[in-house]
Amino acid sequence: MENKRNYHTRQQEAVAEYFRLNPDVCATADDIYLYFMREKGKIGKATIYRCLDRMVENGEVKRFLSDGGDGAMYQLIDPANGCDRHFHLKCTSCGRVIHLDCGFMAAFEKHIVGHHGFRVDNTRTIIYGLCETCAAAQ
Repeated sequence: MENKRNYHTRQQEAVAEYFRLNPDVCATADDIYLYFMREKGKIGKATIYRCLDRMVENGEVKRFLSDGGDGAMYQLIDPANGCDRHFHLKCTSCGRVIHLDCGFMAAFEKHIVGHHGFRVDNTRTIIYGLCETCAAAQ
């Protein structure tokens, strides 16, 4: 019997393709639903949510709470860019997600482990604030 965690339906493959084509996009389930309505043909919202839940479980996409806390946004975890090994910054104004992969954060993470015995899950770590563009606009 095939492991359900590794089983991919045609719809899940279509949602995965959406993320591969848009690797830096943070999208809601509604965004993905509208994309399929416009571009690829209909996939039901409930199916998209099931696909996203499975992809989160499998470590393929990251789930972010939306700024209002009333929904979720999803982004591809791309092993090529080390998305599972670094922190992320999320702009609370425009929603942009920035991959934060610098020596300072590596030192910060070592400090957390060494001094506090706590291992950070980088696939779920997001620091919220304003990106450079939005901060300059204010």
